[in-house]
Amino acid sequence: MTYKVLSNINYKNLDQNSLKGFASSLLFVGVSKNSNRDPLIQSIIQTLEKKPSGSLIVRMIKNAIKSINSSNGSEFFIEIPYLKVKNLVLIKQPDVKKDLNAWITFFKKISSKTEQYKKFVEISIAINDDMLDNKHKNLLEIGSRTLEVSSYTFHQTKNKTVKKKSLRKVNFISFKKSITVSKKLLQDIKTGHAIGEGMNATKFLGDLPANHCTPRKIESKVKQLKKYFPKLKIKSLNEKDLEKLKMGSYLSVARGSIEPPRMMVIEYKGASRSNKPIVLVGKGITFDTGGISLKPSRAMDEMKWDMGGAASVFGVMQVLARLKSKVNVIGVMACAENMPSGKATKPGDVVTSMSGQTIEILNTDAEGRLVLCDALTYVKRYNPKCVIDIATLTGACVVALGKHGSGLMSNNQRLADKILESGQNVFDKAWQLPLWDEYQSCTKSNFADLANIGDGGAGTITAACFLSRFTEDYEWAHLDIAGTAWITGPQKGGTGRPVPLLCEFIFNSK
Repeated sequence: MTYKVLSNINYKNLDQNSLKGFASSLLFVGVSKNSNRDPLIQSIIQTLEKKPSGSLIVRMIKNAIKSINSSNGSEFFIEIPYLKVKNLVLIKQPDVKKDLNAWITFFKKISSKTEQYKKFVEISIAINDDMLDNKHKNLLEIGSRTLEVSSYTFHQTKNKTVKKKSLRKVNFISFKKSITVSKKLLQDIKTGHAIGEGMNATKFLGDLPANHCTPRKIESKVKQLKKYFPKLKIKSLNEKDLEKLKMGSYLSVARGSIEPPRMMVIEYKGASRSNKPIVLVGKGITFDTGGISLKPSRAMDEMKWDMGGAASVFGVMQVLARLKSKVNVIGVMACAENMPSGKATKPGDVVTSMSGQTIEILNTDAEGRLVLCDALTYVKRYNPKCVIDIATLTGACVVALGKHGSGLMSNNQRLADKILESGQNVFDKAWQLPLWDEYQSCTKSNFADLANIGDGGAGTITAACFLSRFTEDYEWAHLDIAGTAWITGPQKGGTGRPVPLLCEFIFNSK
């Protein structure tokens, strides 16, 4: 299956003649202080003024614009009898100086209003000069992405309470723009739609209950991608394969579960073979009880999202294939289930990683790094340009950064800077934390080469320090998405992050 909700997000450039023939159930027009000079609005007004009683609708439009600009209203719904555009919504849009979050909220509001009015299946959105002259040059990409993601609802495990959203098709329209501008807008809109689809794939995988999303079931979904994206090369490593590779650290996490681990490798080659690949490694703990170091029961259901890193890799690889991107990327999804049992790994046990380094496991709830360290050793064989691991790794990152920013640590400042810039560009922010040598003492053990937890404090950093011991042969960055991969509380669900950040980074690496 694919994870696209909206069947189509398209773009049309209209002129005076084509506007008369343009059909839409509902047209959203953003209102700003420049709206009285907007050529599309003026063209609609000129057409209506020639119709019987059209002057009444013209007055309604002008009064609505005036009210919105004077803050006496935020949107007005107007039925139009004389155009093939049946209904018009004038809606307040952000000031050009506002940051991307304000525009994301704007597009979310359009999506919600679509359902609120008459549950429209198709809508159109006017692109005005304020959108084109905005400081955010990727505004239509962000808008298209937001509309796709806002249309997502999870309903796979509902029988009697399913409430699907009606919207299926969106047209962005501009008025009298050049061919060059039109080509750029179409590309941005298609890119945003693909990224939104990738975010929905990530959300879907995370939102699935853990009994519907075991490592083997994820393996099946990954293999199904080949049907839709033939250019992807997919390989799956089972328990015996991991044993042959001597991934003792990875296997120690899965030992307590009846569900066997799976490590999926997805290769996308869109550039020449001489281009070194970017490698993404995602933590895929499909459910995390903490193992023998059992977690408290409160909110433990949210540990089904502990595979958010692997889910984001799943989403990104689809975006690249959908857009036929000219890059080489390898995605690794390191999946396992962490359960307590008589066979489970115990605190104090010592295991041997693929790198040959031994690890004393002081806490079985610090399992993500045990899976990742072997996966990070494995990917050296690809001679990577750089490696980024993505993981819902530490509660300490939630304490430090909350839900707004992912934690970033890296052994290469140039790589870190590019990731930070990518996050800013698409409002999927990360914040860099230090990886100083002073923190490395946390991994010392009396009984092994390394310990899997530190001695208290700076938990996000000490987890990254542990991983850094397995990444010395290449440029590497670690994204801790424990606070950003899902929303907790009554509206809990996956966010699709950091798919936008990763896509932006990859696109800019060409």
